[in-house]
Amino acid sequence: MDELTIGVFMPSWLGDACMATPTLRALRESYPQARLIGVMSPLIRELLADGSSSEKPWFDEVVLFYKRRRKGRSTDPSTSVSRWQLPSILREFSPDVALLMTNSWWSAAVARMAGIPSIVGYDRDGRKLLLSEPVPVPRDGRRLLPVSAIDYYLELARWIGCRVDSKTMRLIITQADREMANDLWSRLEFSDACRTVVINSAAAKDASRVWPMPQVRECALRLANEDGLQVLIHCGPGEREVANQLAAQAKHPKIGSMGVMPELPVGLSRGVLAKADAVISSDSGARHMAVALDRKVVSLFGPTDPAWTKTYNRPETTLFEPLACRPCYRGNCPLLHQNCMKELSVERVVNAIRLQLGEPGHSLQRVERAA
Repeated sequence: MDELTIGVFMPSWLGDACMATPTLRALRESYPQARLIGVMSPLIRELLADGSSSEKPWFDEVVLFYKRRRKGRSTDPSTSVSRWQLPSILREFSPDVALLMTNSWWSAAVARMAGIPSIVGYDRDGRKLLLSEPVPVPRDGRRLLPVSAIDYYLELARWIGCRVDSKTMRLIITQADREMANDLWSRLEFSDACRTVVINSAAAKDASRVWPMPQVRECALRLANEDGLQVLIHCGPGEREVANQLAAQAKHPKIGSMGVMPELPVGLSRGVLAKADAVISSDSGARHMAVALDRKVVSLFGPTDPAWTKTYNRPETTLFEPLACRPCYRGNCPLLHQNCMKELSVERVVNAIRLQLGEPGHSLQRVERAA
């Protein structure tokens, strides 16, 4: 397979793409001479930058696409096409294998229309007939088994003969990332001599995963006042207003918002998370980025089950409340109370981050709750 061309269809969410990096490493290390064509959105390309497990980048070529139709047709990383233009582009690369780390029907259809002879993906979402290699989904009877996405993707790599030497995620920090983070520190008058905790309370798509603003503010104030830590509120473009509001309400020189930056690219998040001494995050892309950057992470779970996103880097602290209604996996709380996040107390989160930082004088109590 070393001389083959493999088209790798990447997940569309930041966190899933982070969890796919061990599979990319396995492909590179098992088949160093294979030509890898990455099929992904511009956001995922931005996330992965030029990272790899060795001197060679993850991909030899990338094909970028938007799910919605756009004008143009190019494999240049600076442009992208609609997903239904992908078959004609992929035919030019003549992939021998399509590895689908997506569960969607459309990705299998695109690979089939591109004439790729071997299409490897999970047998789900009604696409079995489109796959030449339908991989069985882990199940307990009819119920899906809660398998970490890292292991889920790695099984596809094993299916095509890859060896798996590591399950750790990895992201690369560029010099531009560091410069943007340093610029932010300067704007906030943060000191490199003071330890910093980054708090990410947002979630890309599910309001039910968000830790409430009053608790975020109280947590930030306690860490700043009691522990002398700098606290940075992380945000993307959609959370800028909330992050700025939290920092303004705190009125503390050691609490700042990432939203003061004029632009909020993924590279800034990489730089900020890499610069942090520890990270508190909801179950979101920022959490996986922090883990992939080998930060000390305390993750807050509400409607989701940590088993689906178990990580293998530095030991991660996962906090959740053992409520009868969770996990429900709903984007909005069906019971209209969101207690799974509201009942995650500031005290527990502060104690957990102190343990991660190795603060003296705090008991080494177990902070995770059993399901």
